[in-house]
Amino acid sequence: MARISPSAQEILGKDFLNTVNASDRCDSLCEVVATGWVLDEGATLLSAFRESYVGDRASFSGIGSYEAAVNGRGIPDLDLTGTGDEQIRMLMRRGTAFAWDALHATSVLPWAPPLLARISAAPVLMDPDTWTGYGTFFSSQFEGDLGLDANADLPGIQIVLSSIDCANPLPVM
Repeated sequence: MARISPSAQEILGKDFLNTVNASDRCDSLCEVVATGWVLDEGATLLSAFRESYVGDRASFSGIGSYEAAVNGRGIPDLDLTGTGDEQIRMLMRRGTAFAWDALHATSVLPWAPPLLARISAAPVLMDPDTWTGYGTFFSSQFEGDLGLDANADLPGIQIVLSSIDCANPLPVM
């Protein structure tokens, strides 16, 4: 079940997830979804992210942390304008649309992995009025290991979606 942190809900509104649609997509992230998913020694990875990842798998304690590292990227934002809450809303819409599309794409995979996506926004260190966004994907069995079990409060600006939440494609508006 989708979860939205209290801080995110305050800025985005209670019905935020019902308002995200296909027009919120980012072309470069659509390309990532189009390349699909791959199973790599038990890890479910976005193929495009695996190809560009340069870390050493052996340095991770388990599959979940490896998935989160490979499948984690910043939300493209160079074309976005605005600051503060306005920028947060744009980043979270774009990141949520990407996460939705990527999770929806897992429904046709033969290994049918139950995945989670975490979409977040945080202020840039040197300019607290400017925000940046981040999204990552990992198998739901590792949510506790990554501090996201269902009973944990979500700090900051965060949304957690599951592949079950994204069974249907984003609406076109």
